[in-house]
Amino acid sequence: MKLLLAATLVSTAAAFAPASNARSTFALNANVLDTLAGLQGPGQVWGADGIAVGKEEADLKGYDNFDLFVQRCQEAGVAANLAAPGPFTVFAPTNDAIQSYELTRGPFNSAAIQYCIVPGQISSSGISSTPLVTATGASLTYSRKFRKDFVNDSIVGEKTFGPFADFPIDVAADNGVIHTVGIV
Repeated sequence: MKLLLAATLVSTAAAFAPASNARSTFALNANVLDTLAGLQGPGQVWGADGIAVGKEEADLKGYDNFDLFVQRCQEAGVAANLAAPGPFTVFAPTNDAIQSYELTRGPFNSAAIQYCIVPGQISSSGISSTPLVTATGASLTYSRKFRKDFVNDSIVGEKTFGPFADFPIDVAADNGVIHTVGIV
């Protein structure tokens, strides 16, 4: 009887024990640039412009994606670098951020792109404690203000208006991680 009771307790306890198999890694089959090409950016609302076209200010206008960053990487020859094994941490600017940069500072060229790339894989939780030296050799500055994490002047993980998608962070790729930003 004791043997039966002991066998029952062991088998019941085993159901609640953690699995003994180790965590396995897997390929996502996409490098950082391929991942960015299909990544949905933050939601954009109409704002005051929507009233003239019969929309509510808070209606979804669309998404600010990353196809300009991917295109500029290809044009500048940086795409091949981002296809390498890495790992890389990419602070990827949205289309609007690149357009704003080009209006105020000039072409979003190879130097500007490489300023958005930090060798190594740094999660959003590690940004505050890891030296952020870009592929150009320049240092990025982390700061925490207004309950938000900043890298230079860009908010990392910015929340958008309403129920729409926020700026994606900690987006995994086979050769690194992506954090999206709204300012270059």
